[in-house]
Amino acid sequence: MFSRKIPVYYILLCIVATAAVTYIAARFFFRDKFFATHSASEATAIPVTYKPDCTYDITRLTGYRHISPIVSAAHECEAESLMPLKMTIASYIEHEQTAGNILNASVYLRCLNNDDWINVNPTDAFHPASLLKVPQLITYLKMAEVKPGLLDKEFEFNGSAENMPTQYYSAKTLQPGHKYSIKELFHFMIVYSDNNANVELVNRMDMAVFNKTFKDLRLTAPDLMDRNYVIGTRDYSKFLEALYNAAYLSISASEYATELLVEATFKDGILKKLPRNVPVAHKMGEWGDGRTVELHDCGIVYIENRPYIITVMTRGNDMEKLSETIGTVSRIIFDAMSSSSL
Repeated sequence: MFSRKIPVYYILLCIVATAAVTYIAARFFFRDKFFATHSASEATAIPVTYKPDCTYDITRLTGYRHISPIVSAAHECEAESLMPLKMTIASYIEHEQTAGNILNASVYLRCLNNDDWINVNPTDAFHPASLLKVPQLITYLKMAEVKPGLLDKEFEFNGSAENMPTQYYSAKTLQPGHKYSIKELFHFMIVYSDNNANVELVNRMDMAVFNKTFKDLRLTAPDLMDRNYVIGTRDYSKFLEALYNAAYLSISASEYATELLVEATFKDGILKKLPRNVPVAHKMGEWGDGRTVELHDCGIVYIENRPYIITVMTRGNDMEKLSETIGTVSRIIFDAMSSSSL
């Protein structure tokens, strides 16, 4: 008996047909399985835009034998989710420039719960002025780690130094003939931004420790006599980040420093348009050369579950208009950070 041969093309046709049926059945099976466990909104929420990987920029302390403590860690690129807010701030600054209210301004925002950040006009730099009182405070607290009892030492104040810069925003100051401990000088320097207390502390400060503080945070240490020294908003914010993370000083020292900053009496910057019950650990700075003036306010705003660092530096011809600009920027950011949409 002879068997009938089946042409090869029939066999190939059957294989293709079988594969097609299997593919269609599997597709419908897995599609039904997907929609059974996911809602329609979830199914369409797959992002279609490409987002490049963003690595971390990590700052570590060096000089130890077996450890290398992390001082800060942040994404190297700005947060995509904060771009609408950045555009709003940039648009407002541009409006104020066009209106002649300011010459320029820079803003840095850092969300402390997820490390997202944005920087408006990041290349602009400003004279820090009294903002340097924060790294000076950090320096003394660092000195106290190896010199127990340092902060309780007392010194007599004999009067203001010559050529003391005039402060537009002034508060309480030291009284000649009175003795003050270093802790009391801290209070005047930070809470009232008193230049007399600042001079007393700077005259006794270990400059090697001061310079190392900047170096540890990967910043250029300033010559305190150089009126041309400038710094940007993102760089300055590193001091606030180090305090909040308790990454540079001990936990107790970091808490002490931020408590002083919360007590600061200056209200015409970040706090100007915020609700009165919002705690803010901040420091202001003002500068002028007879032609232009600068006003800055930098701090940590403590709102529930979403604390953030805000650093605003401004330059113009009118302190009151600079104050208004800082207050408005602060309110814009506060409203955005208080919203559940971010």
